[in-house]
Amino acid sequence: MASTIKEVRLAHFSWLGLILGASAFADSAGDLSQANRLLEEGRNAMAARYAFSAGGESPAAANALITEALMREGLPQAASYFFIRTLQSGDQSAIRKVLSHTQALTVSVGADLLRKYLIRHTKYEDYDPGQKSAYLYALGKDSLLDKKEERAIGYLNGISAKTQLWPFALQLRGTAYAILGKTQDALRDFRACVDRAEDYPKNKEAMDLRARCQASVARVLYQMNRFDEADRVYDSIPKASLVWPDILFEQAWNGFAKGEFNKTLGKLVSYKSPALSFVLNSEVDVLRAQSYLGLCLYSDANDEINHFHEKYSKVGEEVKRFVESNSGNSDAFYRLGRTVLGGPLHTRNPFHRMVNRFIRGPYFQNLVAAESQIEYEVKALKASGDLNSSMVQSGSGFADFITKVLEWRKRSTREIGGAFVKNSLMDYHSMLIADFEKIAFIKLEMLGRAKDKLLARKSQSADRFRGNQEPARRDDQYRWGFNGEFWTDELGDYVFGLESECGEGRS
Repeated sequence: MASTIKEVRLAHFSWLGLILGASAFADSAGDLSQANRLLEEGRNAMAARYAFSAGGESPAAANALITEALMREGLPQAASYFFIRTLQSGDQSAIRKVLSHTQALTVSVGADLLRKYLIRHTKYEDYDPGQKSAYLYALGKDSLLDKKEERAIGYLNGISAKTQLWPFALQLRGTAYAILGKTQDALRDFRACVDRAEDYPKNKEAMDLRARCQASVARVLYQMNRFDEADRVYDSIPKASLVWPDILFEQAWNGFAKGEFNKTLGKLVSYKSPALSFVLNSEVDVLRAQSYLGLCLYSDANDEINHFHEKYSKVGEEVKRFVESNSGNSDAFYRLGRTVLGGPLHTRNPFHRMVNRFIRGPYFQNLVAAESQIEYEVKALKASGDLNSSMVQSGSGFADFITKVLEWRKRSTREIGGAFVKNSLMDYHSMLIADFEKIAFIKLEMLGRAKDKLLARKSQSADRFRGNQEPARRDDQYRWGFNGEFWTDELGDYVFGLESECGEGRS
């Protein structure tokens, strides 16, 4: 999905007004010097208070120091506001100081919060060598979202292979190459992404990245008509990964491309398993109808067509209605995503099953996790004696201001998450409409073939198996009979045994 996350507006409260109100009787220059001294002593929260008090006279320097203090204190959500304000100041000295935290903040709060500010307010030469990669990553992702693939590749080429962002950069660059049809380059990057993801701790995000890059390798091989190699790569993706329910469908397409319609139907029947009942993918049903059509089993194809309309008409209307009624309310989309994420995976609600396809990935889950991190920072700041001490006049009001900053971070997180859910719903609704059109074409083709078959009245005994290729069995594959029960270790490995009813002249 190539949705664009809009730049998040800063909070609707006056930074300068609060500073001036808090520091009307303070010595700004003295407070800034005191803040630097406290920072050297490791009194980070107190340093931030004194820097806040100095903001009326030196806002850029104060913001930069507060950013440094909060980052040292392990409070990146709060620090992100002062980081952005420093970038907006235009003060090159202050900007270059906070840019030392670019990569850490990108990892902690997400590239989508910072990307536009980095692009608008900084230049390549502002960064020290250790931070240039984060800036290039922001430029690369922004260019790719803007459909400027060549430019994206140029930026991503400059990212250091030693940085924590490198595997993600490989994924972006591989995607750009694939869009441009440069399949060998795309294959190289996606394979390197798989290898580099192995170097990371075995957390959920690293495992997901590895699986997604494996799937991308298979897609490129499919694009190159190297179907047998693609099949092996698809088989290597763990069934426990979040990617697997979708790539099972892609692997079914791989069989369809080789004319192995029984193998395709075997892959697709796995979606009828209770273990995959949470999946709602209209393309699965389209491909099932196409496969029956490929075997000239018109009655089965017609049943699938009728089932498609029954299954997706209402959910399509519900998605359309929800998007239109909440078009200007990003919070409603975010609440929908959170509700579905917090609910059971195997929900019977078709609308929620569609939402499941994109909110259970690491992107949206990281946004929800950021809310928890924000709550943690609120509690940590409230518990800080240096922040809340009434014995020090300098910096009074800072605790209230930080509370407002963290409220802004919550709103910005929800706005980014809401935009993601909205754009994803619109994308999937567009795909659903396209699938209704495909089903209509399949119906017309099926009726045309059935009519030709009746008119021809020819014996089909000599050509009964036309229209299906017997799938070749690899050394690591076995054939088992199906006894009506689905087993997790067998999912994705079924093959139908239907005989083609295609006669002469049709396939």
